[in-house]
Amino acid sequence: MMNELRSRAKFILWFVIGAFILSMIAVGGIMMFEDTRENPDVLAKIGKDSVTYTELGEIWRNRLQQMYDRGIKVSEEREKEMKKELLSSLIEQKLKLDYAHKTGIRAHDDEVAEYISTIPAFQGVDGSFDKRQYMNFLYGQRIRPDDFENQQKQMLVLAKLSNRIWAGIKFTEDELKEYFVKRSRGLTADYVYFNYKDFLSAIKISEDKMKDYYAVNRQNYVKPERVKASHILIQADASPTSPTGLTDEAALKLAEEILGKIKGGADFAELARKHSADPGSGENGGDLGWFEKGMMVPEFEKAAFELKKGGLSPLVKTQFGYHIIKNTGKEDGFEPTYEKVRSQVLEELRKNEGKELMRKKAEKMRETVTSSGDFASAAKESNIPVKKLPLFRENDKLSAIESESFMDIVFDLNAGDVSGIIEGENGFYIAKITGGSKSKFDDKKFAEKRSELAEKLKNIKYDDVYKGLLEGLRAQADIEMFEENL
Repeated sequence: MMNELRSRAKFILWFVIGAFILSMIAVGGIMMFEDTRENPDVLAKIGKDSVTYTELGEIWRNRLQQMYDRGIKVSEEREKEMKKELLSSLIEQKLKLDYAHKTGIRAHDDEVAEYISTIPAFQGVDGSFDKRQYMNFLYGQRIRPDDFENQQKQMLVLAKLSNRIWAGIKFTEDELKEYFVKRSRGLTADYVYFNYKDFLSAIKISEDKMKDYYAVNRQNYVKPERVKASHILIQADASPTSPTGLTDEAALKLAEEILGKIKGGADFAELARKHSADPGSGENGGDLGWFEKGMMVPEFEKAAFELKKGGLSPLVKTQFGYHIIKNTGKEDGFEPTYEKVRSQVLEELRKNEGKELMRKKAEKMRETVTSSGDFASAAKESNIPVKKLPLFRENDKLSAIESESFMDIVFDLNAGDVSGIIEGENGFYIAKITGGSKSKFDDKKFAEKRSELAEKLKNIKYDDVYKGLLEGLRAQADIEMFEENL
């Protein structure tokens, strides 16, 4: 069936692809290959099904490449841990696919084909599916078309399973109000922060490693020349429905008059707001922000880049009309060499390796908290200081916390709860809720935040249901692990 579809050039990809293989692996090892004849090493048996090293090995090689590109060194111990995590993901995926099959969830060939046909990576210049481009991409990644299409079918099945669970999540108005009260309270907390900058002596970066990292990531340091500009656009449109009714001659005359006023000292931004036919920039005084070469039509680009900072162009004619351009900023391009960016490379590698080290330390402490129940003792054992947060509320700005997700996570916890590890700018937090204060129910605020809270509560309930489903599937399944083969 899929061969027939292939001949008609209808294909899809579940995820939008920038770096397709890496993105799929990053979300939990999604690539699955059914042909295990080349490598019979079995890592796990799930009833009559199995997970082989062939399946896991392909995922692991790509995951390892990701880490290499970021300059992260993986120890033998960490490699074993990560392979166990990938094995667990593959087992769970097989359990979910089996459950979906038993509950009647299917993905048909025409659905798979429709998805694949929408992926930009497989489309030609006219936006339609390009069979040769599709095949070249897969062969370049050493993926068989049948394997790829099967992967997408499995992803679509899992998406349908997820959507079915989501659609079944319900809660009452009272539950939503209780959740609002919970999020409105004040909290006090103890926390630790595994910051890689406090462990720099433990992070060793060799010169060879820095040079390898630079070679792989050199393009990231290239900085193209760019300018910042404002403009006033005067368009000719003599049609009966035009708001201006300007002929080309009249538009040119008006543009010349405005240019004369600006040269005479009139405020550029004020004239842009009054006259510019560009609705996007006109209301902002003509400001277009920063742009690089290739982002504007050629005539406009040439004039903007030739101006000095503060310079004013003569009238510039483009397909859109007459422009008056003012250069408000200019930045030269930068072509990197290793010597020029060495310090930046060193800092990026320190951060990448450092955060990986911090994750490991934070995970170890969190495991200790789970087994002992004692936050303070676990922190002491990890040689990390416990810090305190006095009473704070959800919308407070905490100068001590450099994490976008910290507040959202801790306000879903109850008194005495310990969070999982929470990513910060330079490492990972673990927090324990030590107390708090209740707030009175505010009808007005509840109404304002109702939709946002409903979404959060539904996500919490979804996660609970999904976790419960996986635990149930694992408990019911006959799973035999062979971790020694890792």
